[in-house]
Amino acid sequence: AMVHHGVIIGLCLGIPALIALLFALVTAFRKQIADWIDFKVLYSKPNKETIGFLRGNFAPTPKEETIGDLPVKGEIPQGLSGLFLRNGPNPYFQPLGRYHWFDGDGMVHGVRLKGGKCSYANRWIETSRLRQEKRYGRPVFMKIGELTGKEGLLTLLSQAVKCKLGLVDISKGAGQANTALVYHGRKLLALHEGDLPYVLQVLCNGAVETLMRAAYDEPPAGEKNGRGAEPSGEGQGEAKDGSSAGASSHPVTTFTAHPKVDAATGEMHFFGYNIRSKPHLTYGVVDREGNHVKSIDIDLPAGPAMMHDFALTKTYAIILYMPLFFKPKEMVGGSGFPFVFEPDFPSKFALLRRDATDASGIQWFDLPAGMIFHTANAWDDPKEEGKVHMYACSTADYSLGDLLSSTSTRYPGSPQVGMPDSPSQDQGGPGGGRSGKNGKSGTLGGGGFIPGAHGGMSLMNGTAHDLSGNPASFAVPNRYLRSMNESSKSRLHSSTLNSKASSFASRLASRKSSKSSVNSSPSQKKDLLNLSGEERSADGDTFTLFHFVFDTTTGTATQQKLLEPEQACDAYLLEFPQVNPRFHMRPCQFVYMACFCDGMKTNGVVKVDITRPAGENVVASATFAKDGKKRFGGECLFVPAEGEEALAEDEGWLLTYVFEHATNSSYLLILDAKTLEEVAEVELKTRVPYGFHSLFLNEEQVQNVKVQSESHVSITVKE
Repeated sequence: AMVHHGVIIGLCLGIPALIALLFALVTAFRKQIADWIDFKVLYSKPNKETIGFLRGNFAPTPKEETIGDLPVKGEIPQGLSGLFLRNGPNPYFQPLGRYHWFDGDGMVHGVRLKGGKCSYANRWIETSRLRQEKRYGRPVFMKIGELTGKEGLLTLLSQAVKCKLGLVDISKGAGQANTALVYHGRKLLALHEGDLPYVLQVLCNGAVETLMRAAYDEPPAGEKNGRGAEPSGEGQGEAKDGSSAGASSHPVTTFTAHPKVDAATGEMHFFGYNIRSKPHLTYGVVDREGNHVKSIDIDLPAGPAMMHDFALTKTYAIILYMPLFFKPKEMVGGSGFPFVFEPDFPSKFALLRRDATDASGIQWFDLPAGMIFHTANAWDDPKEEGKVHMYACSTADYSLGDLLSSTSTRYPGSPQVGMPDSPSQDQGGPGGGRSGKNGKSGTLGGGGFIPGAHGGMSLMNGTAHDLSGNPASFAVPNRYLRSMNESSKSRLHSSTLNSKASSFASRLASRKSSKSSVNSSPSQKKDLLNLSGEERSADGDTFTLFHFVFDTTTGTATQQKLLEPEQACDAYLLEFPQVNPRFHMRPCQFVYMACFCDGMKTNGVVKVDITRPAGENVVASATFAKDGKKRFGGECLFVPAEGEEALAEDEGWLLTYVFEHATNSSYLLILDAKTLEEVAEVELKTRVPYGFHSLFLNEEQVQNVKVQSESHVSITVKE
C-alpha cells in the first residue's frame, strides 16, 4: 500500500520526484534487495559438492588464542630466537556457496621463541574485506570458488549490485591478505596478489595486530623511471616482442604475494597483474625506506594471465608469463573456470633489466607450455656473461633430465621467435610451443586438475561436467587422495639417497600401476595433471624442480627437470621451494621442498643438491610421521644460523607446523637443515589449520615491528 500511494504521489509530483522516491525506496531496502538476490537466486540451491578445504585440518579455527609456556621436546637451538609466523586462509564466516582454499580470510599463526621458551598466538588480519563483512553480518564479497559456470555470472552480478547500492566498497580493497608475509623497511606486511599489502605489528607474545592497508602511490615526478628523471620520448618505444612499453603513471592497486627483497640494496621488487583492464602487468620497486621509486607498465602480448611469482637477480627481474589465461567466456559458456590453460601457447619468460627506465628493453624467451607457481632462486652466471640461471617448481610432460631449449627439435615449428595472434592459435617454433593431443588446441577437454601448493584447481571446458552432473570442481581428484602407508617410527625419519635408491624402482612401479588402474576406471573423471592439454600416461610427472637457463646474448633458453617427485617421501608433487635466504640472487647448492603426498597435504621434506646430476641429487629426505602416527605439514622455512657469512650454506634450521590426525594436535617442528633430523618439537596445545607461506623475524626485526605501547591491543585499521 505504501508503494502504491508512493507511485500515485510520484505521478502527481512528476517524473523527477518519482525517480527520487524510487531511489529512496531502493536505498531504504538495499540490504533486503541484496539478500533476496543472494538467497533466492545465487544460493537458492544447496551446494552438493563436498568441500574438502572445509574439512579435517583444512577447516578453519573459530577463535583467536594466546597460549604461553608451551611444552618443548628436545632443545630449542641457542641461536634460534625470534618469531615464526605462517599465513593462511581461515574464513571468518561459513561460506554460503562453493569455496576454494584461496578464498579464506587471512590468519597469522605465530610462535615466539626466546630463551628456550615458546608461546603461541593466532590472529585474523583485519582487512577491509573482513571488516565490511563483519559489519554486514555475513559473506558478501565474491569468492574464487564461485566463479564457475553460469553461477559465476550471478556471483559477479550480486557483487555489482552490492557495490551500486553502497553495501560493498571494493575500492578499499577486496583481498584477504592470506598468502604470505614479508619484512621490509622495518615493516611487516601481509600479502595477497589481488590487493595491496596490509601492515602488521607484533605484541610481546607473538600475536599480530593489523595497522593499515599499505598505499603505493604514483612515484614522484622525476622518479617514475627510477633514475631521477622522466623517461625521454625515445624510451616510450616498443618491447622486443612488439608490445608497447613505458613508465607507469598510476598508483599501485595489486601487489604480488611474492615480492623479492635485495638485502644488498634494501630494495623490494614486486609486480601486480590486472585481469580487468590495461596495463595488465606493472613492475615496481620500493626503496629501503618504503618509498615507491619505480613503476613500469608491461603490455602482455596475449592478454591477462594468472601470475603468482617471479624471480630476481642482481641484473634482471624475471617475469613468468605462463599460458594460464583469463577467459571469462569459458565461464559464461558453460561450467568452466575463467582461467584457461592453453597448451599450444609457450611459457614465456621476460627478462627486464633492473636499471631499465621502461619496458622497451625486455627480452622474451619461449619454452614448452608449463606452469610455475613458485621460484626457488635465480642468479647471473658468474663465469659466462649474459647467462641467467633460475630454479623453480614447474610441470611439463617430458622425462627426467630431458633438456629442452628454444631451438629444440622435439617440438618442431616455425624458426622465428614470435607470438601467435591469439593463445589458441597453433604455435611451434623456438620456445617449444606445440599442438595439443591429435593436433587440437585450446581448452582442457574433459577437465583437468592443476595441482599446486595453494590448493590447485580443476579446470573444465564450457560443456564439460563430471558424471554426477556437477560443474567444474575445486576438489582434489580422488586419484591424489590416498591412505598413507606409513610404517611406525619412533623418531623423524631421515635418509640419504643411497638408502632410498634400492626401493625407488619398486615404489615407482607400484605408483605407475596404481595410476593406470585408476585412469582405466570408467567412473573416474579425467584428471589432466600435466597442463599440456593431453591425457597423461601412467608414468607422467607433476610439479617438481627444474633448472632454467636464459642466454641473453644468443637469445636461447633451456629447461631441465632435476628429479622425480617419487624420489622424495613417495610424493606425487614437490613444491614450496626454499633456499638459505643469504644465498638469494647468488649461486646456491641446496634447495628444500615440501613433499605433497595426499591431496594437498605434505608428509615430509626433501633436500636437493642442485650441483649433482639430475636423478642423483636427493641428499636427504624426512617424513613427519612419528611413533606410528601420521603427521602432515606444509612449507618448511629455512632459518639461517646466526653468525658470519662464511657459515656453510646448510647451516640453519627448517621450521614448519605439522598436524597429527590421531590426536587432533599441532606442533612446531624444528629440523637441522644439514641432516633433516629433528632438533626440537613444540606442542602448540591447539589445532593449527594447514596454510601457505611462512616468515621468521629475528630479534632485531621483532623489535622494529613491535607495538610501542601495549596498554591497548585494539587497533583502529586505517583504510
